[in-house]
Amino acid sequence: MEFDRLSFPEAVGTLAARLGIRVETGGAPLPADRALEVLEAAKGFYHDALMQRPQGESARRYLRERSFEEEAWRAFSLGFAPPGWQNFTEFASSRKLALDDQIAAGLVKRSDTGRVYDLLRNRVVFPIRDVRGACIGFGGRAIEAMDTPKYLNTPETRHYRKSRVLFGLAEGQAALRSSRQAILVEGYLDVIRLHGAGFAEALAPCGTALTADHLELLERHADRVVLLFDGDTAGAQAALRSAPLFLNRGLEARVATLPEGQDPDLFLLRQGKDAFAEILAGAVPIMEFLVLNTLARHGRSLAGKERTLRELAPVIAAIGKEAVRDLTIRFLADLVEVKAEDVFRMVGPRPNPGRAPGRAEGGTGGGAPERSGFAERANRHQRMFLRILLQERELIGRARELLKPDELTDPEIRRLFEKILALPEEQFLAGDPLGLAEQEPELAPALRGLLVEAPLPLNSGAERGSDLQYEIALIKEGAKDDLLRRLKQVAGTPAEDETLRSYMAIRDELRALKSVPSSRSLTYDRDSAEAMFHRNQPSLAMPFRRI
Repeated sequence: MEFDRLSFPEAVGTLAARLGIRVETGGAPLPADRALEVLEAAKGFYHDALMQRPQGESARRYLRERSFEEEAWRAFSLGFAPPGWQNFTEFASSRKLALDDQIAAGLVKRSDTGRVYDLLRNRVVFPIRDVRGACIGFGGRAIEAMDTPKYLNTPETRHYRKSRVLFGLAEGQAALRSSRQAILVEGYLDVIRLHGAGFAEALAPCGTALTADHLELLERHADRVVLLFDGDTAGAQAALRSAPLFLNRGLEARVATLPEGQDPDLFLLRQGKDAFAEILAGAVPIMEFLVLNTLARHGRSLAGKERTLRELAPVIAAIGKEAVRDLTIRFLADLVEVKAEDVFRMVGPRPNPGRAPGRAEGGTGGGAPERSGFAERANRHQRMFLRILLQERELIGRARELLKPDELTDPEIRRLFEKILALPEEQFLAGDPLGLAEQEPELAPALRGLLVEAPLPLNSGAERGSDLQYEIALIKEGAKDDLLRRLKQVAGTPAEDETLRSYMAIRDELRALKSVPSSRSLTYDRDSAEAMFHRNQPSLAMPFRRI
């Protein structure tokens, strides 16, 4: 267990699989997982198509043109998904693999008319393996310009959660054990190039943003991480957005940048291993990189320094480690030539894990204490709703169906939700939440305040989405309470009828919402709601965009 850096349940499952033993979980034994069988069969089917089949010639030519030879194909079990709509599903069916299992594995889809078809077609295929080496999903790279999107991953399943998998980890565990350092890059081909050049500790997220779950996985295998970025403006921006994720972790994080216009694959081909090793050796601590690049972007004029301070203050405020926080403040103060005490005042006190970041003490301020308490409670559940949505972005359809932006009373949360709903769903699912901050700079502090908290322990499987539904119900219950109080105030006035209609409408919505099966009670209980909110205020961490 210690050697392979597995948790106890993972170690038990791995050993049982090797010995052919069925694990019991206190009840009935778990059934064989047919979806994993489908994925393993698919890996062999795609690999054979690349290595042996005439129809794989276009993929073989593409990889050789990119200077990837057969040794790399075999090391990563690369494959080719042939053109055509039903190549894999016909193969799988011939192997007596049930159609439902093919769909559950994410490799086959069913159209609205009931027709089934392969997800991956005419693509170079990259098997994605978990830390134990089991194939849990695939990435596909188009080889024809007309095929879009360029990169396509199989969807998330109960085995394949993109936020908990790093491409290259299964192949690079020995190198990681030796060096205790990971190199994070952007793409699958970058990882394969680095492994082939002797940098087998290279890893990449699977087409998604790096998350706190990724760092938890990394901490099992490494003590240090080098984030490797392209040397262009986009690369620098990605590095800046990534920094807060590492601020409160045990990992030592550094940033290395390549010359502008070059990625790791291209740089290694042109410059060689020694030059790449020098790039890694020149990596700088992530907070130093964050401060220096923000100042370089805004300039050293008075206005530029002010913008630098304003942009970095909420990021530094989220640092829970007092020594790191204080050193960063003093470093920043020296660079912008102001007193450290002035930066301390701008950043504010260290975060209190007992309440949400960015909230002032004493409620919302102003108004009667009772009303302030209601408003604070409502804001808490609205924040929790959006935190869940940002963490589980696949729930956007349910959120769109159950809640309208004008039902949110917190102005910043409402505007963020409006912006999210305005995005095409595919863009929200695949994109970077902090990209919203670039479009709407005034919303950046509120968004960072939501993302700066560690992932919530949410329900999964059949109960996935019940947490979101629970928070929506609490938001609507709060709105119903507000309307009931208003009814008392407007009784006998022209506003009474309209207020009553609104009250009855939201009451009916709540009844419908509570009729949806859920593992959680949707009865509004302020004590349990408060307990839930405070229970889910964990240590600070922050997701960042796809690198």
